[in-house]
Amino acid sequence: MDYDVAVIGAGAAGYKAALTARALGARVALIEDRAVGGACLNRACIPHKALTHIARLLGTTQGFLGRGVQGSLIPDRAAATAFSEHLVGDVRRGLPQRLRALGITVLHGSGRLMGPQEIAVTRPDGLQRISAWRVILAVGSAPARLAPCPPDGRFVVDTDGFLTSLKEDAPRVLCVGGGAAGVEAAFVLRRFGSRVTLISRGPRLLNRACVSERAAGIVQRGLRDLGVDLRLMLTVAAASPRDHDIEVRFTDGSQAAFDRVVVAVGRVPRDRSLGLDALGVLRDGAGFVATNGACETSLPGVYAVGDMAGGPMTAAAAIHSGRIAGHNAVRGNARVRNYHQVPFVVETVWPLAAVGLSEDLAESAGFTPEVVTIPLGASLKARAHGATAGGGEIVFDGETGQMLGGCLVGAGADEGIHLVAAACRSRRGLWSFTDLDYGHPSWAEDLGLAIEPVVGAFAQAPRTPFMPGVYAPLT
Repeated sequence: MDYDVAVIGAGAAGYKAALTARALGARVALIEDRAVGGACLNRACIPHKALTHIARLLGTTQGFLGRGVQGSLIPDRAAATAFSEHLVGDVRRGLPQRLRALGITVLHGSGRLMGPQEIAVTRPDGLQRISAWRVILAVGSAPARLAPCPPDGRFVVDTDGFLTSLKEDAPRVLCVGGGAAGVEAAFVLRRFGSRVTLISRGPRLLNRACVSERAAGIVQRGLRDLGVDLRLMLTVAAASPRDHDIEVRFTDGSQAAFDRVVVAVGRVPRDRSLGLDALGVLRDGAGFVATNGACETSLPGVYAVGDMAGGPMTAAAAIHSGRIAGHNAVRGNARVRNYHQVPFVVETVWPLAAVGLSEDLAESAGFTPEVVTIPLGASLKARAHGATAGGGEIVFDGETGQMLGGCLVGAGADEGIHLVAAACRSRRGLWSFTDLDYGHPSWAEDLGLAIEPVVGAFAQAPRTPFMPGVYAPLT
């Protein structure tokens, strides 16, 4: 064999799979027909996080006018997008060199699976065939289309075209979709001066099982306070481009004109050129490649990771599955994928982050869940920073103290969630928070202070020892 492991796709999942396999001593080839880094680096996570950070800084500065800050800041769309593009270009240029320095062979071309151990790579200079003991597929996904409102490159853009659209002035913007991408787009566009309407066909924003209704409600109120026209249980029925704008008719019969429509209604797998159907690789009902807990497809020795295999469809989840597949491809299927371990983070008016089981999920799994509520209004650091909006919920098993999950929203939530994730994986459960010493004042300290009374109550009564079986150990 030419290689021990061949990875098709150099996005977040494929990149991580290649690094993991190489760290275990495998000879690795990484095949990519587009820019290294995938959607996460080039069109989504990294540039979007740069823009949401700028947008939040604008709000923070405005909140401190008269409290140590004078003057005003003027949002500059062109400068902000130029900054994000420079950031992406700088990181993208360094990735191939890093991969080669680690001993990974990077092949620029389109890979097609000819068999479980053979790949045809169509490169600019011709066709190359390579063989590998194990193959990991990681070609990602593409934005899903909304039939009544297809992208036209002028008035309607999908999430991949969002950055380009931000460069141009768009006074009236419609964002379609109440998931992470739609919420982040609405927040950024509103901070940069657009009048934004955000619609979602569901009863709430961020309708994921791990995100509590209370946390989603805080985000909804924050967007409305910012001036976003939020309309739920609604979608687009028809769209008619005109000379200078686009007229949209909604499913409730109302209509309005917009300068731009951003469609963020999910993603679909982009694996049709891999030759999987000819090899009998199974898919699920939505067209995603079916995999087992080890990330292996129905074709032995071939793995599928990231968006093309479905799941949470986030970069963090893709990296998790890439790490599992990279290890299993080299050492055998000893590790099991568990998306409950992976934090879900959204950057909006305030960061929202969740991990593990919600109260409802925990109850359906047979636990006796209890919830600790953490108000940020009582936090000394939050008050000093003028960032008291938000709060958190920690879910644990009332009989044993096993940590089951948590959802945080507010300043510091995107970092604090990792402390919750670590507690979920710890055999100490809730007690892991009381084992730590914290900086003072700090948001992490607030988590520990909120949980202290619960741990004290457990000390007054016998408790049942537990094992963290709901979270598969990565051994």
